[in-house]
Amino acid sequence: MSRSDQGAQLALIYEPRLLPSESQARFRMMRDAIVAELKPSNAIEQMWVCEIVHGEWEMQRLREFKDLILTSARGPALKNLLSMALTASGAADIDDLAERFFTNKRVRNKAADILRKYGMTEASIDAEAFRHCLVELGEINRRLAELSSRRDKNLQLLEDYRAALARPTHRRQGSDDQG
Repeated sequence: MSRSDQGAQLALIYEPRLLPSESQARFRMMRDAIVAELKPSNAIEQMWVCEIVHGEWEMQRLREFKDLILTSARGPALKNLLSMALTASGAADIDDLAERFFTNKRVRNKAADILRKYGMTEASIDAEAFRHCLVELGEINRRLAELSSRRDKNLQLLEDYRAALARPTHRRQGSDDQG
């Protein structure tokens, strides 16, 4: 069976529901690479391979979500840092600085100067964003660990199944001789 035939057969057994932002072509590329590596030879093996493919795709999705969550938290993180730094000086333009920091070079430089006065850098924004998202990121990391464990278990099941099929079956002595 060719790889494309295997991919088509695999798609019949398990058709994923991708999010609108996800690439069908990227999914197929990943699926086809896993199928080519594991070479399922029957429906049982294809079910395990489908589980592995689904889990790998979810892991990729979650890793991307972690990046997106951190990126989206940078604005509020910057606002928190500027609020801590500027409460003493009574600056009223914290919101404006935080909103325009990512789009306006002059504002970015001004905010960076303020942060520097208080011993902070742009890495401080990332650290604050990380701190802000710690609970969500922890949940994602737990799910990634679950998926990794499930993948490893499915790979072991596949290996055990293949090993069992490869073992020669011995006839019971006498059972085939009497007849």
